[in-house]
Amino acid sequence: MSQFHELCLKNSSEKLCSKAEEIGWNTTNCRVNTVFIQADGWGELKRKIREKRENADILVFEGGDEELNRKACESSRIDVLLHPEKGRKDSGLNHIMAEEAAENNVAIGLDFAQLDDSGKKRVHVLSHWRRNLKLCEKYGAQYLITTGAEQVHQLRAPRELRALIDSIGYSGQEAVSGTPEKILREVEKASSDKNIRPGVEEK
Repeated sequence: MSQFHELCLKNSSEKLCSKAEEIGWNTTNCRVNTVFIQADGWGELKRKIREKRENADILVFEGGDEELNRKACESSRIDVLLHPEKGRKDSGLNHIMAEEAAENNVAIGLDFAQLDDSGKKRVHVLSHWRRNLKLCEKYGAQYLITTGAEQVHQLRAPRELRALIDSIGYSGQEAVSGTPEKILREVEKASSDKNIRPGVEEK
């Protein structure tokens, strides 16, 4: 039986986590310490990685800026680059970033919250997702999808998200199960070693 893992909820309240598990998520980030970081420049991002990495089971950078998307893909200390396309006219990734993400085990995160009720925006975002998933598949980068939920009504069942990714031609199973399981195995390994994802200091 498949295990579905929602690792990027924006709210880890008992109510939200309980509902997530009720609708089919086997593991949520309520069980691990997922830390989200944002930054306006490389200096700030580097500082936040240094400050947050040690106490984070999963470190998520909320992307959108092209330079910082690239820096995130180059950092083995980041686990997930979330919504690299956010606020952009392009998808926020290119083949060089995809190669770097694959090399450094940085998963590309698709955020369902980016799909609002606007048909025009939805088409726009899905187009970017297709491009980014194509890059991930071609260069071996991992990818996952999250509901990005902050409130119970924003949650979606894993089978719904899996079907969405399947519908645009890529592996929904990988997005809701395969990649999250790989990340969780790294968390477990780091915990047993008492050393979370060590990496060289970024220059």
